Amino acid sequence: MLNSSKKRKYSPLLLLASILIVAGCGNNNNAAPNNQTPQASNSTEQAPSEQPAEKITLKAIGHASWFKTGIDAVLKDAADKVGISLEIEKVPEGTDGDNLIKTKFATKDVPDLLFYYPDTNDNSGLGKLSDVFVPQDDQEWIANFDSSAWNYLTSDQHVYAAPYGGANIGVVLYNKQVFESLDLEIPTTMDEFWATADVIKDAGKIPVYLSGKDSWTLQLAPLQSGARPADADLLKKIEKNEAKLTDWKNKETGITFLKDIFEKGYTNKDVLSDTYDNAQQALTNGDAAMYFMATWVMNDIVTKFPDQVNDIGSFIMPFDGDASYATAFAPNAIFVPKGKNQEAAQKFINYFESVATQDVYFSNEGGIPTIKGVTKLTLTPAEIEAKAFSDAGKVFAGDPYKMKYAYDSNFPSYLQEVLVKDRRTPAQVMEGIQKDFEKNAKAKEDPNFK
Repeated sequence: MLNSSKKRKYSPLLLLASILIVAGCGNNNNAAPNNQTPQASNSTEQAPSEQPAEKITLKAIGHASWFKTGIDAVLKDAADKVGISLEIEKVPEGTDGDNLIKTKFATKDVPDLLFYYPDTNDNSGLGKLSDVFVPQDDQEWIANFDSSAWNYLTSDQHVYAAPYGGANIGVVLYNKQVFESLDLEIPTTMDEFWATADVIKDAGKIPVYLSGKDSWTLQLAPLQSGARPADADLLKKIEKNEAKLTDWKNKETGITFLKDIFEKGYTNKDVLSDTYDNAQQALTNGDAAMYFMATWVMNDIVTKFPDQVNDIGSFIMPFDGDASYATAFAPNAIFVPKGKNQEAAQKFINYFESVATQDVYFSNEGGIPTIKGVTKLTLTPAEIEAKAFSDAGKVFAGDPYKMKYAYDSNFPSYLQEVLVKDRRTPAQVMEGIQKDFEKNAKAKEDPNFK
């Protein structure tokens, strides 16, 4: 667990700017935030009870890396304010952790609170949402949350999850000191990008760091290249088997990019051995100039490399010049499973989603809040720059809306294979995810995939 006592270091001007920032609302396509700035709701928020009648410890479960400085700060006084403490089971990242959670639900060893993905649906392996979870539509916190914009509204037109943490934006993080020392500008076209990479390489530094051992990190480039509003209609056709994932050429562009930068020598040599942590260190100390990642990494950098925080900036990869977008990631979520402690669990959710508690959370951890009215933020320069893309309407979800069936469970490992000579081509990656998608559709006996 990260040390919550470590504070972010800013200039007074930057701190003032971060305090004044509020979260961006979403657009009408159920995918990503636009350039609207929400105001606090006029609804009267019920204050959590200061004198709880009974103290209780709830069992919670979620991925280990999700529990950082923000939740640490909240839990310090949650017991006093609402009489609730959490006993958190922290599972591994990725598929291994997901499978442990699904096993618990399958065996009826259900927690009181589930920290999980916001795009969870009836096909996610946890059961039918309406049978398993308490709906949140009528809870007091929902008035300050745009569930449609942040893609929390499910196919049955209910909300079963509450936001946990901040929204994030997938960008190219870059070391400003490296760019300044080499007299480089942020590239706005692909020709400019390749010229920039040449200069950085000639200077003896790594142009783009790839943390391929942590295979999930390789997805960030294809997510950015695939973040196109125009692709929404294509994905709807794919879902009905009227088109194929192999038709998604913007997604394939990012995969081809990974192959190209590796083969041209613009990356670290040991891409399949180097990790997410290695990437953070290389970027902050200036060994590497750029890293494809989402803004969630800035909380780790604040904790581990506080003196270099202001050296890191962000820009949109110009896959398509001025028409390029950054990738929007809705915040993670908390669910209330139905059970004997659901009333207390719901009480915790309402406390956690209150503006006052969200102010506590975001004054201790980075990220862009999606609850309206939160003002006590601690955004780094990279996050402030990324949020500006959101305000300008230049962010979009990697997948424009929730796909009915998963296609990406093997996607990270396919991307690793792209970085091994003659193992898998970008076109073969697209063929692989199409097969995985069809397999999942057929398993659900979708008549469109017979």
